[in-house]
Amino acid sequence: MIVSTVNKDLNFTPFSSLPPELLIEIFSTCSLTGDWHIPITLSKVCCLWRELIISSPSIWQVIVVLDSRRSMSSIRTQAELWVARSSPLPFNVVIKLSDFERLLPIMSCFLPNLARWMRCTITYDGRIIETSLSDLTLSSPRRILHHLDILLKTPFEDVAGDDEDDIIFFPCGSTTYRHISMKVATTKLPHAEIVNPLLFTSLDISETAFQHSVRSPDLLRFLAHCPNLEHLYFHGLSNDEGTLDAPPPAIALLRLHTLLLDEICNQRSILSHLYVPALRELHLRHINVDYPLEPYYVPEEGDSDDESHDFSQSPHSDLHTGMGIRKLLSRSRPPLEILDMDLSDMRTKDFRWVFDKLPDLKQFSIVGSDMSDSVVSLFMPFTLGDGDRQERDEERWSVRLPQLSVLKMYSCQQLSGDALVKALSARVQYTDQATPDATLATVIISSCNHFTARNAQELSWDLHDRLHVS
Repeated sequence: MIVSTVNKDLNFTPFSSLPPELLIEIFSTCSLTGDWHIPITLSKVCCLWRELIISSPSIWQVIVVLDSRRSMSSIRTQAELWVARSSPLPFNVVIKLSDFERLLPIMSCFLPNLARWMRCTITYDGRIIETSLSDLTLSSPRRILHHLDILLKTPFEDVAGDDEDDIIFFPCGSTTYRHISMKVATTKLPHAEIVNPLLFTSLDISETAFQHSVRSPDLLRFLAHCPNLEHLYFHGLSNDEGTLDAPPPAIALLRLHTLLLDEICNQRSILSHLYVPALRELHLRHINVDYPLEPYYVPEEGDSDDESHDFSQSPHSDLHTGMGIRKLLSRSRPPLEILDMDLSDMRTKDFRWVFDKLPDLKQFSIVGSDMSDSVVSLFMPFTLGDGDRQERDEERWSVRLPQLSVLKMYSCQQLSGDALVKALSARVQYTDQATPDATLATVIISSCNHFTARNAQELSWDLHDRLHVS
């Protein structure tokens, strides 16, 4: 009853005679010193205050987010309301964290309004981290979310001598465009349902400890909230995730241009559940492992033994890599131009299948492969149609990888030099005449022990200065 009387009489107190500008200044100061909901609380005091607060964008310019015991839906609602009511003015964000794992979901609430976001202050465990997104030397540049770097580790725990902040914005660009990048540390990827769409065009995820590794279903669900990705890099720790209980979701990344998977064991489940119709570059690095891996959750066509029975030091990862690439190409049919395999191998049957499905490939690079002469022979021309024809001039010839112009082979110790000379000489003799605009322009053969100086001399007769040997 007392509160009701005070509210009714408030318009007759000295407050009612204060200039609106002074009231706005007072309210703005109050919004910095108390709980996050102070503007809402003050607006309930009387009609005068409510009208003044709602119509004054400057009161809403500082958005204080307290995440303790609050749901993400509540935080998201607050962010949307404060951003809307502070328009068209810029706003600053103050995040007071009790759980560092919630940082990225909270930040995602403000990223859609990057053009007006000026400063961010984060407090956590006695630390204060401040970063500015404004740049007074530029005149209202257009801001674009560029790169998100996620380190999977305990926040603020020193790793390999890295003493940089575990959360930071770093802008770069020109007077027209301002590319905004972000780095954040977290022990796990946030649940997809609590993250707003992350419209970065580039994403780098790095595992730093086995206890913080990512299972492929969690990675794929997170990627579903990154629809603008053009470049994706995932660095793991070769941690076998075991057998999946259920199929991971199939995720469409319609703009993805470059995909790099490094030192992981779940390459099959990742590659098999991506739809990437614009993919131009696929880089697989340090994926070979010499220990058994758990079988895939469901058998697929091609899982049978390799009929060639070629030697392999990494038969389990060879199977997973080859089957993953098969599914990726079957699902997406991308115009892949670069395939880079560094200590990442496939079975002979997978090389044959993949080479037959890459008509646009221009560059193939492989390091430390156990590929045999059977794979090398796939570079040779082959006949189409009737195999009973005896006259070469009557037969129709073709080559796998018809656009291949750059071939790089490093430390491939199982193939023979004679097989490589035979295959590449036959290829260039054919393509130099039949498709001179799509023939080998650069061949690099390095540290392949069975490729001798004699082999190099023989191959140079056809390749000339296109051959580089070391």
